[in-house]
Amino acid sequence: MSERKKTKIEKIKPKRMNLSDFIDKNHRLFTVMGVFGGLAALFTRLEKAEYLAFTSFAILLILNWELWRAFPKSEEASFGLTVFEMFLQFFLLMIGTYLYSTYLSEYVTYELLSRILPIISFGLFAGVAVLLFRKFRLYDYVRKIAPDGKSYTPIFRGLIALLIIIVVAWLAIALSNYVTELFFP
Repeated sequence: MSERKKTKIEKIKPKRMNLSDFIDKNHRLFTVMGVFGGLAALFTRLEKAEYLAFTSFAILLILNWELWRAFPKSEEASFGLTVFEMFLQFFLLMIGTYLYSTYLSEYVTYELLSRILPIISFGLFAGVAVLLFRKFRLYDYVRKIAPDGKSYTPIFRGLIALLIIIVVAWLAIALSNYVTELFFP
């Protein structure tokens, strides 16, 4: 009898996309974002141009959405690209904060902020929860604990969903109260 040689089949790991490749691939979108970001900055220096500044910022957010969808998944992206993605979102948040403090701070009242902010922050935290569940594949752990076809599966998964909603609502209310107290001490 002849012995067969054991061969290992190695998995070929795909190359992770780095920052320069991502910018080369999406350079036109970055250029258009730079134009509208520059217009938003220009309009903040002009008198009675707040609507133009907010319109430019809204267009910048739409372009950011398109760019954000083009980012590769975390396991396909290099560390530098992942850090760049986080800082880009932080940068846009700071631009929005600057526009708010420049124009809207005198128009926003305590009642308006205390009513709108919990809804906005709930949506924000719910979106973050969904992204974390997808990114870290947390639903696989839930499926292992409560597999399909068991009698307790719907109850257990429903309790997990209820717990997530409660945590998201608590975070939204806490953030809303903190921000409201920050602006209206």
